[in-house]
Amino acid sequence: MSLFCKEYKCGGTVKEHKYGGRIKRFIELAAKVAQQSDSPDYRHGAVLVRGSNAVNVSFNKNAFCSFGQRFRDPNMGSPTLHAELGVILGMERKITEGATVYVARVGKNGDYRLSKPCHMCYAAMKHVGIKRVVYTINNQVAGSYKL
Repeated sequence: MSLFCKEYKCGGTVKEHKYGGRIKRFIELAAKVAQQSDSPDYRHGAVLVRGSNAVNVSFNKNAFCSFGQRFRDPNMGSPTLHAELGVILGMERKITEGATVYVARVGKNGDYRLSKPCHMCYAAMKHVGIKRVVYTINNQVAGSYKL
């Protein structure tokens, strides 16, 4: 069984939040970063937050990601560089340990879409010690869960 199959246990409680304060600030930043993606359908942006500071940002790219390969189900094809992977790549463990990742997906009309991290991203973030993920659901509500 791959690490992917063992690690994806997001059966925990998913909380819903209205946009405001800290969540709004970092989701809006992730959405701005997502605009840089050249993907026509899935423009995702992610922000790595430690304390109250944005430490790193990334957006999804249609490029092979060898780091993601160890967390991806081999039957799902080659791993590409998702925003969540990009935001943790190259970061020291002392920075990622206990941090929060904010993820936004921006639709063609600029609206927020569901951006719950996939199995591969969940496993990779857990591997580097990310504590919490906050992601867009729609324009009114964000979701979050602890890893």
